[in-house]
Amino acid sequence: MKTSLKTEICNSRIQEVEIDQTGTVLESDDAIFGMPKGSLISDLHPFFEGVIPLLPALNDTLNFPCVNLETESNSRIVDIDFIPKDNRIYLLLFDFSEHYEASHPLVQEKNVASIAKHKLAFEKQLLEAKEEFKNGFLANLNHEIRNPLNNLLGFMELLKETKLDYDQNETLKVMQRTGTHLKILMDDMLDISKIERGVLDIKNVNFNLGHILNNLHNHFHLKYHDKPVVFNVTIDNNVPKKLLGDPARLNQILFNLLENAFRNTEDGHISMFVKAVDQNKSRCKVQIIISDSGSGIPEDKINEVFDTYFQLKVDKLKPLGEGLGLKIVKDLTESLNGTVQLSSEEGKGSVFTCVFPFEVRTGGREKKTVPKGTGILMSKRILIVEDETTNQMLMMKMFLNNEKGYVIEMAINAAHALELLENNNYNLIMFKSVLTDMKAEEFINALRSHKSEQVSKIPILIASGSTFKEQQESVLEAGASAFLAKPYTKNELFKCIEKLIR
Repeated sequence: MKTSLKTEICNSRIQEVEIDQTGTVLESDDAIFGMPKGSLISDLHPFFEGVIPLLPALNDTLNFPCVNLETESNSRIVDIDFIPKDNRIYLLLFDFSEHYEASHPLVQEKNVASIAKHKLAFEKQLLEAKEEFKNGFLANLNHEIRNPLNNLLGFMELLKETKLDYDQNETLKVMQRTGTHLKILMDDMLDISKIERGVLDIKNVNFNLGHILNNLHNHFHLKYHDKPVVFNVTIDNNVPKKLLGDPARLNQILFNLLENAFRNTEDGHISMFVKAVDQNKSRCKVQIIISDSGSGIPEDKINEVFDTYFQLKVDKLKPLGEGLGLKIVKDLTESLNGTVQLSSEEGKGSVFTCVFPFEVRTGGREKKTVPKGTGILMSKRILIVEDETTNQMLMMKMFLNNEKGYVIEMAINAAHALELLENNNYNLIMFKSVLTDMKAEEFINALRSHKSEQVSKIPILIASGSTFKEQQESVLEAGASAFLAKPYTKNELFKCIEKLIR
């Protein structure tokens, strides 16, 4: 008898059957099943047909747990032991029907829990895969759109410098605003990806708060001058103008909030009120309240407006909410360690209240005196590596008759550039992060390890539509001097060049 199952066996029935090596029944107490003398054990149930061939060579106990033996008159769940002894075999049937039937729901529950656990793990992996695909898609989309967008904005900037009549000039202004809006949307999409991946770069630089507010006021006053909306900006006297923080992110937050207010206000007023709510000599919290008399938001939708792509549809023609814009507002505000709150009443307008902590900039910088020169402008030669004819044309026109004295030459790939560098001296080399014949990092290494000191120490400017932080860091760590993200203006390009070769 099984000593390990002693407790359970005490409450179970046991049938003992004596058989020979052919499976013929010699004796049976028929405690569970009727097994006539001289019958084969396979007559009771087909299960035993697979066991009979094993019996002649049986030396040790053979055990089969949890066997469902179902006959015409009886159905039981049993454990089966075959025990060889003195040329005979003892077949023991242990009836554990009640035990297995009672434990079955527990096993089933355990299986369900296990399935749920594995399902959760699978869904997590699926979510991570989707997130990786989304970020990869955004990175590729960002790069592919920024390059042609840079050309589009660049040629429009050049067109603006030509003689245009009034209608042409007004048309160009609309095109430039549309192009700039596309750039902002690209920045928004990229920022969402950066924030979710935890790679958003927050700067801490000097800036003038008054300049940001004034530029925003001028922009929206011009953009929506046809709307019957009064736009006022009020700055309390206690607000310090010179601060330390990230002006680009602050401008992006306020721009999106104001854009949202103008989109949702057909007539009435929009106001931006700025004041300091907590200030000492070195730090300050700035509260910015943007209110409008627009359509407002239902109370049950207020908690949803900061979700990605959320839009409140009043009717098919007037979707309210900025989608990406308000999502960016919330995420960027939190990245700046600030807070944003919304109160709104449907039909009466909305109020967004933001609070940002900044360092206060004290003292002033000494003004540098620049000695008068001779009036002779020394030309500075720049080698640009570019294989696309449209980009080459844009560069040629940008540098044509420039006041800085920059003279450019073109190379179609890295190999061509190295040939030109062997025979000519340049003050700077400029190329993008994706070249036709080698990776940007490889080309940078080739320049920095060049035998000529003139080449190895040349300033390197990378101008690229690949604006992810890790991609920028990769070329900078390889030895690039600066990184300029596309699209850029002529002024931004020249300022960057001036810093590198002055």
